Amino acid sequence: MKNRLYLASFLLTVGYANNALSTVVFSTDFDGALASEISPGTATLTGVQGYVGLGPPGNVFGGNFLRSETGNTISLSLNSLPSHDTISLKFLFAAIDSLDGTGVFPAGDFFKIVIDGNTLFSESFANATPNQIQSYIPPPGVELARRQDLGFTQGGFYLDSAYNLGADPIFSDFAHTGSSASIQFLIFGTGNQSLIDESWAMDNLEVSVFTKDGNPSAVPLPAAAWLFGSGIMGLFGLRRKALA
Repeated sequence: MKNRLYLASFLLTVGYANNALSTVVFSTDFDGALASEISPGTATLTGVQGYVGLGPPGNVFGGNFLRSETGNTISLSLNSLPSHDTISLKFLFAAIDSLDGTGVFPAGDFFKIVIDGNTLFSESFANATPNQIQSYIPPPGVELARRQDLGFTQGGFYLDSAYNLGADPIFSDFAHTGSSASIQFLIFGTGNQSLIDESWAMDNLEVSVFTKDGNPSAVPLPAAAWLFGSGIMGLFGLRRKALA
C-alpha cells in the first residue's frame, strides 16, 4: 500500500510537471515583410552579408536582419498574451562597426532592453582596439564572432561582432504576468549616428511565455484515472487484510 501511494504521488507530481506550458507568442526571421507588432523607427531590413551562417544549428544569421543606427529605438508590442508566469527572449545580435564600448559614461555605446518600463539589459559593446572597454562579458556559447570583418566595416580599424544573446540566461524566464508586453531595444550614449558610422542589428527574434499550472483539476486524465484506480485497489486490499 505504501509503495502504491508513493508511486501515485510521483505520478501526480509528473502530471503537474507535464502541465507546465511554454508558448511562443512572437517569432520573426525578418526575411519577409516587417511584422505589424514591430515599430522600427529608422531601422531597416538589411542583408546580413558576412554574418550569414553564424549561430548554432537551426538558429543562424541569414537573409535579412533588422538594422538600426544608434539613438534609434525599436519597439515590440504584444497583446492578448496567454496566462503565464515568466517571459523569455531569444535573438541573434550584431554589433556593427565602430561601437565605442563603455567610454566615459554616459558616453560610449550601451545596448539596452526595456520591458514594460523596466530595464532588463544594459551593457556596452566595443569593436575597435582590444583595449577598448566592453562591459558585456558573454557566457559560454553566446559569442559567435569578435572583431571580424563581417561586411560592414568602414576602413579597417573598426570591425564587427556577433552574439547569440538568446543563449544568455539573463533573457530566460524572468517574471512577467501581464496580458501585454512592451519591449524596447536601443543603443544609447552617443546620440543618433548614421549607419555608415556604427549600428547594430537583430535576427531570429522570438518571444515565449511559460505557464506553471498548479490546478489539481488539470492533472492529465490518464494519470488521474490511474491514481483513482490505484487508490481504490489499495483501499480494497487494505480492507481485505483487515478482515483476514
